[in-house]
Parts: sequence; C-alpha cells; structure tokens
Amino acid sequence: MANGNGHGKNGHDAAEKPALSSRLAALKAVLPDTGRVLIVPHDYPDPDAFASAAAMHLLLKEKFGVRSRIVFTGMVNRAENREMLKHCRYSFTNAARLQLGRKRPAALVLDGVPWSGRVTVPTGARVVGVIDHHPQTRAKKGFEGLMDFRPGTGATASIMYEYLKEAGVPVPAWLAALLLYAIATETLDFSRRFTPLDLEAYSALLPCANMKILGEIRHAELPRSYFALLREAMDHAQLYGRVAWSHLDAVEHPEIVPEIADLLGRIERVTWTFCTGWRGDEMLISLRSSQPAARCGCLLRTVIGQRGSAGGHHNMAAGTLDLTGKTPTEREELREEIVRDLLGWLEPRSLEADEPLDTQSHPLVETVSPELP
Repeated sequence: MANGNGHGKNGHDAAEKPALSSRLAALKAVLPDTGRVLIVPHDYPDPDAFASAAAMHLLLKEKFGVRSRIVFTGMVNRAENREMLKHCRYSFTNAARLQLGRKRPAALVLDGVPWSGRVTVPTGARVVGVIDHHPQTRAKKGFEGLMDFRPGTGATASIMYEYLKEAGVPVPAWLAALLLYAIATETLDFSRRFTPLDLEAYSALLPCANMKILGEIRHAELPRSYFALLREAMDHAQLYGRVAWSHLDAVEHPEIVPEIADLLGRIERVTWTFCTGWRGDEMLISLRSSQPAARCGCLLRTVIGQRGSAGGHHNMAAGTLDLTGKTPTEREELREEIVRDLLGWLEPRSLEADEPLDTQSHPLVETVSPELP
C-alpha cells in the first residue's frame, strides 16, 4: 500500500506522480461496491481531524460516487472547534447515536490509527483504510487495508488536499477555510515542524478560501467558564528552568488541557510546557515543546509507561491515566510523580534525584513592587 512522503522544493517531482495515482487506486480498491462508508476521526476530534474527515467525504462523493457518514466519539466544546462545525456543510454523527444493526460497513480512519487507543471505531464496522501523519504510527500486524502514513507531514489536512488535487476535485470555499485552519493549528502557523506539502496545500487553498469563515473560526466567542479555567491555570502555573507547567483541578471538557499547554509555550525562554487536569476518574496531560527534535510522543509514553496511554507528534503529545479506585491523596501523589518524572527528563541538571519537589518556590507570576520615581 502507499506510504510516501517525499516532495520537491518546487512542488512534486514528475517522478512522484505515479505514486499519487497509486494512492488513489489503493483507496478505490478498498471501497465497497455498495453501502455507505464510515469516516472515523480520532476521539474528541481537533480541527485537523474534522477538516480531513470533511475532505474525505467530498472526495468519496465526487471522485468515486460513494456515500459516506462522518462518525466521531467524544464531545466538541472548544469554541473554535464548535465554530468550525457550524460552517461545515456535512453532518457529523456522534458514535453514541449510531445504530448499525447487522450491517458491517467499511470504515476509513483519519488522523489516527484504530489500534492506538485514541480512535473508537463503531462496533461492527470494519476498518479498510487509515490515513495519518502522527510519527508513532505503525502498521498493525495482519492489517491489509489502505495504509497511508506520513509521519513527517504537519497535518493530515495537507494529505487530504493532495488526494483532492490528484483526483481533480475542486475544493469549495468553506472547506478550503477549514483545511487552512487545520494546517495552521497543527503547524502553529508554521512555527513548528512542517513539510513542503503543508506549504503547498496552504498556498493553494488560501486564494479560494472563504476568509470570513476563517476569521470567525479564529475569533470565536468564548464562554465565561473559559476565563475561570484560564485564571485557575495561571494561578497554578509553575516554572522550573526552561519548563513551565500547570494543573486544573476539575476539567469538564478535555480540550482546555492542551490549550493551556500551548499558551504556556509563549513564555520567553521556555522550551517545554505541559498541563495536567483531573477529569472524572482520569488524569489528562498534554506536553508541548518548541525544540525541533523534541519527540514529545515518545517521551510522554516513556514517562506514563504502563500507568496509562499516550501518543502524539514530535512537538506535541497527549496522555491519559486511569484513576479509578484511587483516593484523593493517591491521585495527587501520582500527579506529583508524573511531574517529577517529566522534569527529570526535561531538566535533569536542575532537579536532583533526592531534591524535594517544592513547586511553590517557582511560581510563574511573582508579585513585584513597582519602582517609584
């Protein structure tokens, strides 16, 4: 199956064209002759997952004449993501409301892999293809469907742009806006890892995008509760060497955890950030780094180990730990253990093995008396 990621600096080399055609042929080969295909992004989809799913829906309809339904697991609560869905012309179905009966529809998984623990494929559906850009992605033994893995690419949305381009399917203005926003958020406006394909996709989509939609997504109205969480995060924020982190005591919507980690990344001279949060019987954690070869996903998996699951990119990663049955004291001890383990990797020269973790001595915001003239 297709698995390519090379690009010339002025677009695609002529020699790569057959590979693109091969990818389209590989996709067509796994599509059923009849019935509707399920398009499944990763759980709690982000802009890249949503935009990629919409692009796949368009591709299947216009190129192959195949009907599809986008199905996701989780909630959509971040203001920008909710605004994004308002402008999407295709409907999204929550997996909890899906009823398949005895049908076993084909499913395409986007921006994740079904064996990662971050993708919930509806019971009874059979996965026939996976398209993803996460660096830890690897083929599952025995899986014979379409596998298009591009771990060097900044966004799955860029890969879907390439499919649409090769298929000759015009991108409507509203979808171009969604794809642009997805690429921008995944690459942090090209300030972190990206490839020539991401630049090509962004440059090609920009002239045909509905800029009003893009602006409304970027500047979506925020609920009052967001600012309460923001204040809590800043009150709990700590600095240790080049690392900044924070914690949220009660997270209703998981999207706020990575958002805080991203925000802390804008502190001067800080190269690593992370945020933890309690959500029911789970501890959520998001890790970020501005270093090109950070390998956040690998690092977070190492720190969490058998205590939970984690994955992500070189510059961003997320993890979850199960807290079922643990007392409040045990939960806090586990969180402190995770913080210490992370700091041990990120600032090993600053944190000695026997040094007590006194985070209160490293507050992010200190009270400073102004000097009067």
